Amino acid sequence: MSSANLRKYELFCISFLVLIMPSLEAAKTLFWFLYLVIYLVRRYQDGNLSLVPRQPVNIAITLYLLVTLISTFVNWPFDNGFKGFVDEFRFTTLFLCLYSAGYSAREYRQIAILIIIGVLGGLVYGLVEFLLQIRTDFQFHSAGILTQSSIYLGIAIVLNAGLLLDKDNVPDKLTNFLKLSLLIQVIALLYMGSRGSMLAIALVFVLLAVLALNIRTVLSLLAGLAGIIVLFSVFIQVFPDNVFSKDIFTQYSIERIKESDHQRLAAWQIAIAKLSTGKDMAWGVGPRNYDSINEMEFVTQNENLMQMKKYSHAHNLFLTQLIEQGIIGLLAELYFFLLVLLKIIAIWRSDPDHSPGWAWYGGIGGFAIPLIAGLFNTPFYQEHAMLAMLVMGMMFAVSKEIADRKDIRVKSS
Repeated sequence: MSSANLRKYELFCISFLVLIMPSLEAAKTLFWFLYLVIYLVRRYQDGNLSLVPRQPVNIAITLYLLVTLISTFVNWPFDNGFKGFVDEFRFTTLFLCLYSAGYSAREYRQIAILIIIGVLGGLVYGLVEFLLQIRTDFQFHSAGILTQSSIYLGIAIVLNAGLLLDKDNVPDKLTNFLKLSLLIQVIALLYMGSRGSMLAIALVFVLLAVLALNIRTVLSLLAGLAGIIVLFSVFIQVFPDNVFSKDIFTQYSIERIKESDHQRLAAWQIAIAKLSTGKDMAWGVGPRNYDSINEMEFVTQNENLMQMKKYSHAHNLFLTQLIEQGIIGLLAELYFFLLVLLKIIAIWRSDPDHSPGWAWYGGIGGFAIPLIAGLFNTPFYQEHAMLAMLVMGMMFAVSKEIADRKDIRVKSS
């Protein structure tokens, strides 16, 4: 099969993957696997396949995976076994493939638009499940629980805003679609009621306002957000007995907020108690093996800790990584995030107008939303990590393509 045909199948697989990622579990795994296999075959056929990482970010991801694998073997055997490694292998390979695939800027942009379409489809699916009482919370079917779904949605919101703010000419129909989709996603986020994700998005847009947006754009965004909140509040007041209003009252009730804060504080207390034992500090207890600390001696011999709810993570991205993969795993993770942050800064500084394209906005969403929300909520895994890696990989790839085009123009002149 020719390289051109393989490339078409490859793009079909990644396009279908981003469409179904928040909604279909088994199909998502299948299309991720097909995409990876076709990508490797095409790169091998073109003579571009190298298993030795050369770029700093590729080296960082290789170290990330290597530490995960070593932590798995050091703690073997345990219940989840290779589940943690496979989970991280999925989202890291997406970054590596998108970064090195060599697609055109237009093709990357099409993938980004399909991500938004997939999110809208996932919200409809989640809404149907909620109305049919299949689920007690409004969330995606296959992007984790409410907090994880809201992080996934938060990344998509920033990407959607980036597509709207992009400097390239956008057809009016696409602009209207992106405006409507952004409105729907913001309403859905408000309804989900995850404070960590809402805080993350607010801080990201404040940062973007400082770095790249003019005052008029900022005021328009704020006015639009205020309008959404007002409409939201009016709907709740006019229809207080509606199923949505009742759930909103529950989500934003003082009792629920206090309960959530109590759970976070309890999870942090257990995590800090685990670290204070001084055990498993180098390689941790094993990836996706956080549950094991609930049966450890420091918990079973402490009456206060025994009475607390059992947690599957520390309600903090970095604490979870430190406990599961130790100091070495935390350093590997921080090294990767540092390289992403430096790339975001480099792209911003290289643009004379300080208004980089959609991929830069998306990369900031993929970087900042999981990290800020992860300070209070879920670790960096599952579908929101896959989406984050996708958009960060596209940011690296598009910036590389733009830099290559500039070099060609300089040489030709």
